Amino acid sequence: MVKVYFATNRRPEPEQDPTDFGKGFSEAGLASLRFGFAEVTGKKLDRYALHVEPEKLVKDADRRQRDGEGSILGSTAAFDRVRKKMLEKSRDTVIFIHGYDVSFTEALTGAATLKRNFGVDAGGPGVNVVLFSWPSDGSMMPYVAYASDRQDAAASGPAFARGFLKLAAFLRGSTPQEACDQCIHLVAHSMGNYVLRHAVQEIDSQSPNRAPRIFDQVFLMAADEDDDAFEHDHKLKPLPRLAKRVNVYFNNEDKAMAVSDKTKGNPDRLGDDGPRVPRGIPGKVTLIDCTPVVEGIVEHTYFLDTPAVVEDMQGVLAGTAPDMFDRRDYVPETNRYRLKNGA
Repeated sequence: MVKVYFATNRRPEPEQDPTDFGKGFSEAGLASLRFGFAEVTGKKLDRYALHVEPEKLVKDADRRQRDGEGSILGSTAAFDRVRKKMLEKSRDTVIFIHGYDVSFTEALTGAATLKRNFGVDAGGPGVNVVLFSWPSDGSMMPYVAYASDRQDAAASGPAFARGFLKLAAFLRGSTPQEACDQCIHLVAHSMGNYVLRHAVQEIDSQSPNRAPRIFDQVFLMAADEDDDAFEHDHKLKPLPRLAKRVNVYFNNEDKAMAVSDKTKGNPDRLGDDGPRVPRGIPGKVTLIDCTPVVEGIVEHTYFLDTPAVVEDMQGVLAGTAPDMFDRRDYVPETNRYRLKNGA
């Protein structure tokens, strides 16, 4: 069993005591979030048991005794659960934003796979995983679904920002006894990077030049984002201020990037060949070319399915310096590291 925490602005199904979350937005609004956790089981991690935090208030006797309040918001209950796990297990937490064409249950499978890949038994440090799931269509209609998902991704940015700012406020309010001294990381896949762009814009608008640096490592995986994203304030240029380091993984054999580039009228993609001006990026951004190690049908989900990429991400989480990986070669002309197979 793999336990995954989640926050989502999808429509709950049914509205009361939901057992799933659908394609559309919550009727309470685009930025309305529901929190909970899922126990994911099965050989393919495709069986789920959901626990959704009550939408309004939940009882918390310990907190009532401490500060006189009789109840707390569902988000605070969810944050408390994660913090307790971070304290008990001395483990970091990874927040995961999925890409387009992904249903809620498929997103849970991806999050559970990520947690398994980063587990101690797999050679990783062991982490908690919190999924942010936005209302991707989960449809294979390539033109209709893509256009709809792109709009929904942009509209979901403020929801993620709202959760981010809630988390920042929650951490600032922690007592010394509650502080866990563990790190929070972020993994954004495919169009999840477009969600992240709009979240960064919302955070920056609410806290101009004062946004908290809440993330340790940020992973931009197969980013369906413009290749000039780090050059413009209205895109991802403010992102490095929110993190200790930003890691951009890309694969120029990724067919999903080619489809986005050529058939959707998008500029060249960040997830195809990295930034347009690789030597003009901030110093805390690291570029990792995965092309040499990715094969077959996993060309877009290589962050979950390609051992060399998973191992590299494990090393980043473990705190290995960018130039100290045995399976990386540095290419000075393009300011990138190229992954290589073998020991």
